[in-house]
Amino acid sequence: MGKPSEITSKLGSGEASRDLRQRTAGMNASLLSFYERVAQNSTMSLEVFVAKKFIPEHVEHKRPAGRRHYQAMLKHLLRPEKVDRLFSPETDKPTGRLRALPDWPYLDRVRLCDLQPAHMQQLAASALSHGYSTQTIMHIRNVISAIISHAKREQCFSGENPISGVQLPPMARGRAQNLTIIQAKRLLGLMQYPEREIALITITTGMSISEICGLQWKYINLTDSKVHTEGEPIAPRSIVVKNQCSSSGLVGVNIHRVRTVEIPEPLFRTLLTLRRAQNNPDPNCLLLPSKAGTPINPYSLRIQRLRPIGRSLEMPWLSWQILTRAHNALLSELRMQFYDDLTLSGQKTQP
Repeated sequence: MGKPSEITSKLGSGEASRDLRQRTAGMNASLLSFYERVAQNSTMSLEVFVAKKFIPEHVEHKRPAGRRHYQAMLKHLLRPEKVDRLFSPETDKPTGRLRALPDWPYLDRVRLCDLQPAHMQQLAASALSHGYSTQTIMHIRNVISAIISHAKREQCFSGENPISGVQLPPMARGRAQNLTIIQAKRLLGLMQYPEREIALITITTGMSISEICGLQWKYINLTDSKVHTEGEPIAPRSIVVKNQCSSSGLVGVNIHRVRTVEIPEPLFRTLLTLRRAQNNPDPNCLLLPSKAGTPINPYSLRIQRLRPIGRSLEMPWLSWQILTRAHNALLSELRMQFYDDLTLSGQKTQP
């Protein structure tokens, strides 16, 4: 659809009927109103648009994981403290650890109509200089693109998306990181409840973080005899993996992932200490509940506890997946040595 002047120029005054001229005049007025509205709305700063339209109209309709992703990525476009307040207006305290950097090219005050490829290029350059991966830079670009796409739908932006043509640095595929025995010991030495228990369980059993956070006491047998739960037997000193934690709560694992895992000696001692400390006879109780008694959020725990520990030990790549993979990465003989060392060093379980 052309602009009003373009449409008028194509109509000869003597050739067009009165009805056609009236319809054309209506189209011209409508188009003029549209362009005026877009021109006015596009003067909003990125901060104002994100606060008033993008978060309530787009982000809030996402699932919890999607909302967390947008909150994390928006902190690279707007100052982190502002983003925290937009997502948690009822509190003045920041909810994350990321703080504004003095040399970061934040876009808070940039107007929508002034957004240019150079803004994304500056963000990419800053992210690379601070050690961010190409994957993270791609996520940042995708969030800017989503903001502009929503602005176009809401008549707050016109023209092509200026971010779409920005070239990112090539993806660097590093080799997979694996924990060594020494690294695992150092990690556990710095950890507290509940990340220490999660790490110990996943390293010794290979259970995933979602399975551990969804584990209930009724599926754990700490005795030397077979017990029955819900009509099904559980072998001595064993765990039956049946549930996992998700954004919607406890859900059953895939039928092919239902299994029984043996409890090694160091883990047995940890679980026994936890059971005595909790002193809760309810078998439906979670093994590792939050202070509110709800399942632990693996994402929040990784950001608040696991990532700082990784940085302090010069292991910025540390993740729950790395810890889970350590179960298979550590050779069986070395793992037995690891178990023995843990037993000798004692436990630090503090529920």
